[in-house]
Amino acid sequence: MSLFVNIDHTTERANYWNAFAGNIFLSLFSGGTLITARFFPFSKLPLGFCVFLNLTGIPCPTCGFSRAFCAFTHDNWALGFQNCPLAAILYLLTIAVLIYNAVVVIAGILGFQIRRGSILQLSSKKAAFLAVVFFLLLLANWIYRLIMGLA
Repeated sequence: MSLFVNIDHTTERANYWNAFAGNIFLSLFSGGTLITARFFPFSKLPLGFCVFLNLTGIPCPTCGFSRAFCAFTHDNWALGFQNCPLAAILYLLTIAVLIYNAVVVIAGILGFQIRRGSILQLSSKKAAFLAVVFFLLLLANWIYRLIMGLA
């Protein structure tokens, strides 16, 4: 068993539909996120549409992610990273999710089955650990934004 992916040739049509159903949603979601960040006219939205910011006067823990994603899709990495450092990691993960899931769907069409290897399979223990790490990163990102005075 491989650490990252296992590739098998299959002639069973059921395997294609399983791969398609299991991966098309993440392909569309991650691709849609990137396309929206690239083409949606966020500059036309009124400033301060964050409910948390309007109620408390301080930015929420996720403020800046949309602006950073837009900056990344327009190749302005310095602005995106300055605005929201954690968004850089999530942006790259979004691209990785899109590529992996699109490859699985296309491979299924071509008669191959791609399954996650042992590193990419999430046990409940791994999922809990990743959730704690993400929460701590989100907290650190929020503190950074508060110290920098970013809204």
